[in-house]
Amino acid sequence: MSDPLFAYLAVLAVIQPGRVQDVERFAPEVLPPETSEALLASGAFREAHSFASLHGYTLQVRRGTYFLTAKGRELVRRDGLHKEIDNLRMFLMKDQRKKYK
Repeated sequence: MSDPLFAYLAVLAVIQPGRVQDVERFAPEVLPPETSEALLASGAFREAHSFASLHGYTLQVRRGTYFLTAKGRELVRRDGLHKEIDNLRMFLMKDQRKKYK
């Protein structure tokens, strides 16, 4: 199983701002299916959410809604992963726009 904190922050980087429920909902679209299923079944996203909030990886922007801090972005935007995150964000935004038309 992958690092739950990294997985949580990676999904949040794609959908931000978001709630822990949003991270859980979009995890299957962002992460490999077996990884997201294991993290969802174990409740690891909730634990990672608490850890990230406590250690300054996320910042609350509204009640229950979080955004990555510079520390959180630094953790996930490495080794070329930033390009993949940006592409996923773009496709997610396009998909959401289609739903609003």
